[in-house]
Amino acid sequence: LASDLDVPITLFADVCCAIRFRDWDKASFFEPFVGQLQRAVREGHDVQLHLHPHWLDSEFRGGRFVPSASYSLGSFAHRTWPDNIPGIVERGVGLLREICVPADRGYRCVAFRAGGFCLSPGTDSILSALYHAGIRIDSSVAKGNRFASRLWSVDHRDMPQAANWFIDPAGPINTAAADGLFEIPIAAMPRTPVNNVPFLLKRVVCRHRRYESGGWPIDVGNVSYVGKVKRLFPSSAWMLGFDHYTDSVENLMRILGWHVRRQSNDTDIMCSAISHPKFMGDHSFALMRGFVERVRHVYGDNVSFCTYRDVYDELFAGRGDHDSVLTRMSA
Repeated sequence: LASDLDVPITLFADVCCAIRFRDWDKASFFEPFVGQLQRAVREGHDVQLHLHPHWLDSEFRGGRFVPSASYSLGSFAHRTWPDNIPGIVERGVGLLREICVPADRGYRCVAFRAGGFCLSPGTDSILSALYHAGIRIDSSVAKGNRFASRLWSVDHRDMPQAANWFIDPAGPINTAAADGLFEIPIAAMPRTPVNNVPFLLKRVVCRHRRYESGGWPIDVGNVSYVGKVKRLFPSSAWMLGFDHYTDSVENLMRILGWHVRRQSNDTDIMCSAISHPKFMGDHSFALMRGFVERVRHVYGDNVSFCTYRDVYDELFAGRGDHDSVLTRMSA
């Protein structure tokens, strides 16, 4: 679909999962994973770093996966090489190079999205390891996003006003620096009780659109009555993406429009849209097609779709540095 729409995409590949399945199920999982990434690169798409490090501690026993509770990269801060933060990052970058260079000799791993959008705890160690490994772009932030569970938490409510900013490798992520990792956030708008009620209703009305992937997120569990009541009064953000069966093209255009208007003082606005393959079905692909067509109609020549590697080549390639759908909006 992306190729049909002439939209290059970036696959943020879950590398830690691949590392484990290379041992657990090489023929049925790892080798098809390699083939998919190589095909994407050959067809002009992009592959970049995504880490769900809990896979490194997870087990496969009695025909069942037993997931680890070490969900965030910060959980590995006090371990020894190669199971500490720098070791995991370098193993991930190394595996992507091993996979992608045969398909594109000029391939470079330069961008990162954190599993669960989680860059804490240990933010300074994570950012430093990413920068040392040649990562120059982060795309883990969605302004206003807030989430907390028994395994990890995220709070992106206090971010710089600018559309894009540099993050110092020593952190924090919410303070603009002169240089470092360039943040390309996921486009988002506030999630409020008013716009949350239609979502809750659509979860019932639109269940027929749901794509049953056969898998569940790691932190799914029974929600208490108090938790269910709290869902009516959210304090978070709607992220621009294609993998939720309650969304419509109009919903996505509202999110993008909000994000663009909030950055009206910026000449260039770089933002991303996200999707998770395990949640995507026919409705998701129709949503993606409709969104791309509507964006081109509304914004015309002021918008272009490109990859993180494209942005890296424009911003960093001439400086001598070492080694999702991305939307660049020109206001």
